[in-house]
Amino acid sequence: MRTGRVRHHWIVRVTHWVNAIALTLMVGSGLRIFNAYPAFARKGEAFCCWPWENKPIPDALTFGGWLGGARHWHFAMMWVLVLNGLVYLAFIYLHGEWRDLVPRHGDARDALAMIKFYLFVLPTHPTQGKHNAMQKSTYFLLPILAIVQVLTGLSIWKPVQLSWLAALFGGFVWARYWHFMTMLALVVLAFAHIFMVFAVDPYSLQSMVTGGYREDLSPEARNARPFYHLLPRWRKRAATGE
Repeated sequence: MRTGRVRHHWIVRVTHWVNAIALTLMVGSGLRIFNAYPAFARKGEAFCCWPWENKPIPDALTFGGWLGGARHWHFAMMWVLVLNGLVYLAFIYLHGEWRDLVPRHGDARDALAMIKFYLFVLPTHPTQGKHNAMQKSTYFLLPILAIVQVLTGLSIWKPVQLSWLAALFGGFVWARYWHFMTMLALVVLAFAHIFMVFAVDPYSLQSMVTGGYREDLSPEARNARPFYHLLPRWRKRAATGE
């Protein structure tokens, strides 16, 4: 049942969960594709920047069954992510929400202040708008990573026809490497996002499911530190400014 004010429009909620599912399937199928040749260097050559050459990803972390199946899933989820992303970008542009996501002058300083607050260095929560500086930096970074993923993916899919594109990333070997590393960056950001949801404001998960959000369930959520509600001793110290 929806309670409290509406925090997220239904389009935001739907695109959020479609992204979560599609990204999970795309990462899993991508790791299965990687296992077909679990190294970045060509045979007989060495590679400088990956210490686990020729060590495949555990099967439990992969998806698609076999190389052909994984490729089919990977390409299918690519289109889902692209189309879903375009719907989301169109929505935030038409509704003006993009203004709350674009980093502004002073956000780097505010992001550092947020880090200090989360580490209990600063006693009070820095001033913020709808999103704090760390959130805005992350939301701004995600489209950039997505573009790199698409371009590197195209360059390793058609390395001959799109040789000029692969050359922009240093050739096929390096395009494949940057495709993999960008994927890792997206996974790290996803896990950081999940951690912060449950650590800072677990009730906010409701708003991404039903749209409703009851402030009375988590009155300090906007100004909370990770696991603040589970640390009464630190809560008391923060309240007294000690």
